[in-house]
Amino acid sequence: MKHFSNQSNGSHVGRMNYGGAKFCRFALFPLMLLMLLLLPAGMVAQTEYDNTVTFTALEGNPEGYDNESYANLFDGKKEDGKFSKWCCEFSGSAYVIFEASKAGIPVGYTITTGNDNANSGCGGRNPKSWKLYGNNTGSDDAWELIDEVNKDKVLQDKNYTSYNFDCKCSTSYQYFKWEISAICRGSLLQVGEFELKLNTCSHKNADGSSALGEAIKTVEATCIEHGYTTHECSICHSIVKKVDKDDELNKHTLTRHAQEDATCIETGKKEYWQCSVCNKLFSDDNATTEITDAASLEIPAKGHQYNSEGICTGCGATEFRYPLFNNLDGITDVTITDNDYHPWQKLDLKADGMDNLGFTIPEDSKGLMSGNYHKPGSSSETVIRFNVSKPILLTSQILVSSEENKTLFDFYVDNNKELSISGKKQTEYKVLLSVGEHSLRLVYKKGNRSDANADRAFLYNLKTSVTIDDYVADYESSNNTLTFKKVTSNNIESLDLNHAVIVNKPTVGDMCRLLGINSTAIKSVVFDKSFKTYAPTSLYGFFRGLTKLETIKDLKYLNTEQVTNMSYMFSDCSALTSLDLSNFNTAKVRDMSYMFYRCSALSSLDLSNFNTAIVTNMSYMFFNCANLSSLDLSNFYTKEVRDMSYMFSRCSALTTIYASDKFVTSKVQSGISMFSACKNLKGTILNYKDSKTDHTYANCGTNGYFTPVFEYAEFDKGTGTLTFRRGLSKPKGAYALNLEASEPGWWSTHRYEIKKVVFDASFANARPTSCYKWFHHCTNLATIEGIENLNTENVTNMHGMFFYCPNLSSLDLTNFSTGNVTDMNAMFGDCQKLSSLDLTSFNTANVTNMYMMFISCQNLSSLDLTSFNTANVTEMNFMFQGCSALTTIYASEMFVTDQVEGYGMFKDCTNLKDYSAREIDSKYANYKTGYFSKLVGKNGEEKIGATGETLTAENLALDDDKDFVAYEPFAAKDASYSRTMNAGTTWGTLCLPFEVSLDGQNFRAFKLLSADDVTETVELEEIETNIAAGTPVIIKMKDGATELKFTEADKEIAKDVQTAETADANYKLQGIYTKKEFSKDTDNNCYIVKGAKLMNPAKLLEKTTTESVGSKPFRAYMVDNSSAPAAGARMFSISVGGSTTAIEQLESTADSKAEYYDLQGRRLQDLQKGINIVKRGGKTMKVIIK
Repeated sequence: MKHFSNQSNGSHVGRMNYGGAKFCRFALFPLMLLMLLLLPAGMVAQTEYDNTVTFTALEGNPEGYDNESYANLFDGKKEDGKFSKWCCEFSGSAYVIFEASKAGIPVGYTITTGNDNANSGCGGRNPKSWKLYGNNTGSDDAWELIDEVNKDKVLQDKNYTSYNFDCKCSTSYQYFKWEISAICRGSLLQVGEFELKLNTCSHKNADGSSALGEAIKTVEATCIEHGYTTHECSICHSIVKKVDKDDELNKHTLTRHAQEDATCIETGKKEYWQCSVCNKLFSDDNATTEITDAASLEIPAKGHQYNSEGICTGCGATEFRYPLFNNLDGITDVTITDNDYHPWQKLDLKADGMDNLGFTIPEDSKGLMSGNYHKPGSSSETVIRFNVSKPILLTSQILVSSEENKTLFDFYVDNNKELSISGKKQTEYKVLLSVGEHSLRLVYKKGNRSDANADRAFLYNLKTSVTIDDYVADYESSNNTLTFKKVTSNNIESLDLNHAVIVNKPTVGDMCRLLGINSTAIKSVVFDKSFKTYAPTSLYGFFRGLTKLETIKDLKYLNTEQVTNMSYMFSDCSALTSLDLSNFNTAKVRDMSYMFYRCSALSSLDLSNFNTAIVTNMSYMFFNCANLSSLDLSNFYTKEVRDMSYMFSRCSALTTIYASDKFVTSKVQSGISMFSACKNLKGTILNYKDSKTDHTYANCGTNGYFTPVFEYAEFDKGTGTLTFRRGLSKPKGAYALNLEASEPGWWSTHRYEIKKVVFDASFANARPTSCYKWFHHCTNLATIEGIENLNTENVTNMHGMFFYCPNLSSLDLTNFSTGNVTDMNAMFGDCQKLSSLDLTSFNTANVTNMYMMFISCQNLSSLDLTSFNTANVTEMNFMFQGCSALTTIYASEMFVTDQVEGYGMFKDCTNLKDYSAREIDSKYANYKTGYFSKLVGKNGEEKIGATGETLTAENLALDDDKDFVAYEPFAAKDASYSRTMNAGTTWGTLCLPFEVSLDGQNFRAFKLLSADDVTETVELEEIETNIAAGTPVIIKMKDGATELKFTEADKEIAKDVQTAETADANYKLQGIYTKKEFSKDTDNNCYIVKGAKLMNPAKLLEKTTTESVGSKPFRAYMVDNSSAPAAGARMFSISVGGSTTAIEQLESTADSKAEYYDLQGRRLQDLQKGINIVKRGGKTMKVIIK
C-alpha cells in the first residue's frame, strides 16, 4: 500500500488539449508565480489533494513477471535502491483495477518510469495511450471516463523519472481502472509507480452546514446535460458543481443531411440528422433513434460493373481484362485485384521482347501477360475472383518465357498452387469448377536478370465448357481409393468436385497434391471402364512413390497404345504385391528404365504381352524387386536396347528368368551389374556368381542366366502338317520363327508339301514379330486350324504371308491385331479360291505398302475395307488387279491415296459398277467418284453401300424380318416396305426411315394428341399428306386390307427414329427400326398394339403365361411419361380382370352394330372428324377425330 506525497523527481508539467503533457525548456518558477497571482483562489486550490489516501490493487492483466506484478504500482518504491515495477508482455492491451481507502475527486496523477528504460535495448516500454476510469460500485461495467491520453509525448526513456498529469474532474470516486491500449514500441510494458491524487473534502462545516458559497456561475440545461451552478468550498477552496436533476433536458437542435449516393469508386452516406448542440447523430427527425456508430451511415462504393465489352455500366470506365472472363459461359460476378505495382496487362504480341518469346501465340489470341518486364527482383501479381453458375470445365494456355531458373510463374486456383514453372515452357491447363466462388491468382516473380527471352508469363485463350467430356481422378477418403474415370455433363452432378481433379497432371503424386492429400495415403487405384478412351503419351513416374499402394484394379482400362515413356512408372510402390499388365500395349514405348524399381513386395508380374521391339533403355527396370521368384520375358525382343545396367540387380529371390532367342544384347552399351546380388538365380547350367553380373550373361546358353522358351514350327512329312508350338524345349528338326524380313526355314524346304497348318494352343502365348512369307507359295495348303492361337499384336511384317495359296478357300482373321504392321505387300495375292475375307478388325494406320495385296483373288465378290486407314501407305500398285468377281469394295474417308503410287490398282476388276479399262489407277479409290462404296447401314445381314457426293444407295427394301440400322444419313433411289397384317387386325403402328405419301394408301395414319382415362377420351389427329421420315404413327387399315406394300422414289433415309409426344408430354410414341424385347422391370410404362388391344407388356409377362413380349421392326410403342403411370389404366392398359383398352373400345364400337351421333344427337353413317358419340350395346364412348 502506498502513501502519496507531494514529491517528484521530474518536472511538473501541465496538461495540453492534444491529450498529453509537454516538457517546458525554460524556467518554470516565474511563470507559475505569475499564474498564482492572476488566477482565482478557487482554481489554485484544485491542485490540493489528500496525501493520506492509500490504494490497493484488486485486479490486473497481464499480471507481470515474477516479482514484477501490477500490485507494485502502489507500494511507494520508486527510487534507485528502493524500487519495484510492473513489467509484462504486451499484446495490445493491459489494465489494473484499484481501490482508494476513501473516495475523492481525482485532480491529477504521477507516472514513474522503470529502472532501465534508458539502457540499451530497453527503450519503448512506456505507455503511449491510455484511459483512466472511476466508479463508486466496484463493478467492472459501470466505469466513467476521467481522463484519456492518445499518443503521449511526455513520458521519456529515462530511469526512475516521474511525470505529472492533471485531471479535470468534479466527481468523487472510490474505485479506479487504468487501461493501457498502446506502448511506444516493442512487446514489453513497464511502469514503476502510478500515484493518483484525490481531493477528499466533504464541503461541509463542522456543524454539518454547507461550506459552499454563493453561486459563481449558472448554466442552463442543454439537450444532453441538466443545468447546474458552481460554488467555491470555503474549506478546500475548490470549485464544486451542483446539478439540478429535476429540470427537463432541452430538445435536440437538428439539421437534416440528405442521402449521398455511392458511386463506383466513392462511398456515399445515408440520410441522417445531427444536433448542432451535442453533435449527436440520429436516423429520424424526432431524434428517437441515435446513431452511435457514424461508420454505419456509410454506403459502400458500388465498384465497377463491367459489361462484356469491359465498359462500366455505372460510370463508363473501361477495363480491358474483364471481357476475358465475363464472356466465358458459366462465369459471373468477376472482380480483378492487383496486389503489387506491376499488375498483369492485356496480351500484346507486339510488346518489347516478344520477338524472343520462343513460342508462337496465334495472332487472334486474347489473354493476359505479366507486367514487370525488365524489372529485376520484382513481382507481378493479379487475382481474378468470380462465381460459377453451373459446373464448367475451364481450359487455358499457360506460358513462361525466361532463361532464369529463379524466375517463377506460380498459378493458383482457389489458393491452391496448380502450376509452378520457369525457364521456357508452354502447357495447356484444365480444371473442373463446381458451382460457387472461385479465384485465379497469377504470380510472376523475377530474379536478378532483366533481359531473358520475352521476360514474361502469359495466360491466354481461356475457354469454358458446360458440355463436359473429360477424365478425372476421383478420391474416396473412406477407403483411400483413387478412381480414374470419364466425366460428362450427364454424370458430373454425381461427382464431388472438391475431391476430383482433371487428369492433366503427369503423375498420381501431382494429382494428390492438387487434392490436398499425401500420396502415401493412396491404398487402392481403380481404372473405370469409361477411362479406356483416355490415351496418354507418357506414363513417366505415374505411380511413383505410392508406398502404401496395395492394389491396382482393372489396369486393362489404362490405354497405353500411344505411350512412349514408362520410366519410373511403378517406382517405389513397395506395398504392391502383384501386377497384371497382360493388356498393356507397349509397341511405342522406348524407355522402361526404373519401371518397377524397388517394388520390393511384388511377387507376381505378368509381362507376357510386352512388345519391346523399339525399347532402348531397360536400366534398373527390376532393381530390388526382392520378392520376385521368376520372370517370364520370353516375348521380350531387345534388338534396340542400349542400356541394361542394374536391370535385375538385388532381385534376391529371383531363381528363373524365362527368355527366348529374341532377347539379344547386340546393341547394349552399358550392362554393368545387370544381375548383381541375384544370388538365387540359375540358368540352364550356370549358377549365380558375383564375378558374372553384366549383360554378357543375358542369354539362354550354357554361360547365361536365362531359361530358354522356344517358339517353333514343326513339319510332319507323313501328313503334310506344319504345326506351330511354344515350350521349354524344341524338337530336333523344328524351325525357329523368322525375324524381320528373313525367310522362314520351313518355306525354303517344305512350301510345296504343306497341306495343313495348325497353331497349337501352346502357341497362344507366343508373340512373333514377323510373318514374312510364312505361307508364301504353299500351293497345296487347304486348311488352317487354330488360327485364333496366332497372336499378331507384335508383328510388323506380313509381306506375302498368304501369297499364292490357290487351294485356300477360307480364312478367319477376325482375331488378327495389325496395329504394328507396316508391310502387307502381296498378303493375299493369288488366293484364287478365297470367296470371303473378313478384314473389319484390321488396323492399317502404320502400313506403308499394299502392293498387289489382293491381286488375282478371282473368287472374292466383295471386300469390306471400312476400317482401313491408308494415311501412311505409299504403294498400292496392282492392289486389286484381276479380282474379276469383285462387285463391291466398302471403304471410308480414311482410305486416302494422297501420297500413293497406284498403277493398275483396279485392272481387270470388270464387275465393279461402271468399270472402265481406262480408269484403273488410285484416282478411283474413293466412294464419291470412284469404284468404292461407303458402308452406310445394314438391312438385316445385308450391307448397304452408298456412293456419290450425296451418298445414295440403289435401293432399300425393308420388311418385317430384318432389322435396319443406319450409320449415317443417306438417300435411296428406291425405298420400299412390305408387311402382312395378322388376320383380323385393324389397328397398328408404323415407323419408317423414309417419307411415305398417304395418297392412295390402304390405311389411314394418325398422330396421338392426348389420352385421358378419366373422360375415356382418345384424341387423334389424322395425317392427311405424308408421314415424315423416322416419325412413329398409329395406323388403321381400310376396308379389311391385310397388307402394307409400297415403294417411294428418291427418298432421304433418316438415321435416327423420332418420338412423338402429346401436347401435355404425358405420353409419347416411340418408333423403332429394330426388334425390341420388352422387360417387365424396365418397360412397365410401355404399351404395344397387339391385335385390337393396347397392352402393357410388363403385365402380360407378370400376370399371364406369356414368356416373352416383343415387337418387330418398323413399329412404335407408347410410353407413359406421367409421374403416375397407373393413372391411365382404363384407357391404355389392359387389366387381367378383363377391362378393355381404349383402342379395343374404339374397335369394338366402330362396327356394324355401332351407332354414331354428333353432339346435337344427329345420327351419323360413320365416324367423322371432330367429336363422335359412339354407342354399342350398353357402352357409350366419346371419340375425337381431328
